[in-house]
Amino acid sequence: MDNELDLLLGTAIDSLVKLDLLLYLHARPGIVQKPEDIAGPLRRAGDEIIQALEGLSEAGLIDRFPLGSGRHVVYGPTEDEHVRELIAVIYDRYHRDPESRAQLVRVITRPRETDPSPRRADP
Repeated sequence: MDNELDLLLGTAIDSLVKLDLLLYLHARPGIVQKPEDIAGPLRRAGDEIIQALEGLSEAGLIDRFPLGSGRHVVYGPTEDEHVRELIAVIYDRYHRDPESRAQLVRVITRPRETDPSPRRADP
């Protein structure tokens, strides 16, 4: 499971706002919310929340529910049991051990290469 966590933290959870959102939604099973209702408690800008929610939804880490004709959208914790187990491990590590929390934050905020492909030197 640690390999899956490392991959998750190295790709889909690539910002502190995404981590905040995952932990926030994980702590509220069965509840769906509009982005503006999530932004307040997390003290984040609406645009930042929407962008992060879309990224987490595309990665399959949270569920997205369009309402009506699709003009409104709500988000909630994923129904995927395996993903929920992974998020539960992150939640426990973040909330139960300060060193684990610091390690999670370091992994999420570390600089990433934008293009890992090798480049040829100019002749």
